[in-house]
Order: sequence, then C-alpha cells, then structure tokens
Amino acid sequence: MPQKRYPKEVVLKDGKEVILRMVEHDDLEKLVLFYQELKLSFRWFLKEDPSDPAVIKKWIDNQDMGKAFSILATSEGCVAGHAGLLLRPYGSRKHVGRLRIMVGPEYRGKQLGTWMVFDLTKRAMEMGLERIRADFVAGIEDRTIEAFRSMDFIKEGVLRDYVMDEDGNYYDYQIMIKHLHKKWCDF
Repeated sequence: MPQKRYPKEVVLKDGKEVILRMVEHDDLEKLVLFYQELKLSFRWFLKEDPSDPAVIKKWIDNQDMGKAFSILATSEGCVAGHAGLLLRPYGSRKHVGRLRIMVGPEYRGKQLGTWMVFDLTKRAMEMGLERIRADFVAGIEDRTIEAFRSMDFIKEGVLRDYVMDEDGNYYDYQIMIKHLHKKWCDF
C-alpha cells in the first residue's frame, strides 16, 4: 500500500525540510490557494485551470477512481509543491503514466521537483508501468527540460508552434519519455 510510505521527509538543496505525502480530500482548499497564488504564466500551459475548486476536486476524485496518484509537498503547513502521476486504467496506453508537477516559486531550483519525480517514478515502477511521459513548453521550461534529461528522460517528439501563451506567442511543445525498469537494481 502506498499510504504506508507516507509521510516522508526530504531535505532540499538549501537544507530546508519538506514533507511529501499523498493528497487527501481535506487538501482541496490548500491546493486551490496554492494554484491561485501562482502567477498566471506558471499555470497557463496546464490543460485545466487549477485555481478553480472544481478542477482540484476532479483531480482528487481521479485518485479515488485509480486514474491518478498525487502527492503534496508541504513546508511549515503550506503547500510547496504538487505532483501527480496520471494513469489510464484501460486500453492501449495503460502501461504509460504521465507526470504533472508544479513547484512553488520559492522552492524552485532547490530540487523539490526532483524529489517528487523520483517518488512518482518509484510509484510507477511499483504499479508495473513501463514508461512515464512528461510534456514541456520549450522556451519557457528549458531548465526543467534539462533537469528531466538528467533523470534519463529522452526527447520523444516536438510539436512545433503548438501552444500559445496569454500574449499570443507560440511555443514548441516537447514530449519526453522515461523507460522504466522493473526494479531499482536494474539501473
């Protein structure tokens, strides 16, 4: 059971301690506030507006239905980051999970996102997934693309001028894949 693995403490690059735990129904208001406090440019490229409580409720409900596995990073009672492994319980892509990660501005560049990716990668391996996918906006998320590349994600494809920012500027959409091993000792 994944619940037995949480909560867990991680130490960031600056020495600050953060708690990782599973998202619970009681986290709805905290998550909405976390996303509402982010600049629009940080959440613009998401498929849904997470500052809408109905979207967060749907994300939490998806975990109950086996369509997602989500973790929350907290520090001093506040949300520092939120990450999800999105799943397809049926069909031709059920062996592939998709990552969605958002780190609060004051926690960026301190390896919180890396800790969350490692945690969700381990969970994906435990679930028997063969690959995980992460999508990025080239030119906006270049540092994150490099961080994922250092964690063995490979560029699988690029959709040219596929996404548009709030000012009407177009950007490439980069798809990255990580091939998973059955066990950590297979690396």
